[in-house]
Amino acid sequence: MVSEMEFPSETKINGKELNSYYRDAFKLQVNKTELDAKNVYHSIFGFLPKPVQLALSFRNSIVKHFGFSASNTEMALPLEDIEAGKKAGFLIIESVEPTEVICGAYEPNMDMWLSVLKLSDDEFAVSTLVNLKTKTGKVYMAFIKPFHKVVAKYCIKQALKAGRI
Repeated sequence: MVSEMEFPSETKINGKELNSYYRDAFKLQVNKTELDAKNVYHSIFGFLPKPVQLALSFRNSIVKHFGFSASNTEMALPLEDIEAGKKAGFLIIESVEPTEVICGAYEPNMDMWLSVLKLSDDEFAVSTLVNLKTKTGKVYMAFIKPFHKVVAKYCIKQALKAGRI
């Protein structure tokens, strides 16, 4: 099950909000109780569905002209390579702990963080925080926000459906 939730106060990205920001969070109930945050991060973002990869490629072809990064659409790293300092697609892995994985991306128009936080043995939160630094970033976020929510839920549901989490 995947549902929107209040932004979790426990996440270490809470409090990074600046003047203009966007944030959201999704709660997911996993079927496997032995998982830590690293396993859940890998199970979702290490296996991005083909339609999401195609959408990211299309996005990249447009936004690179507006000062946004247009890096590889693959966010996959082998599980054993997920550690602080490594790059996964456009994200830099900042912190890997049993209860939370945090990744970030820093661009002229916005800074973004992604968190996978363990809430209990069978519940996790996947949260996004974006600080919008320019008018271009604000326009981009206004356009992308509805797609972001659909894509985030879809990726999480695909990981559940495939039995990875």
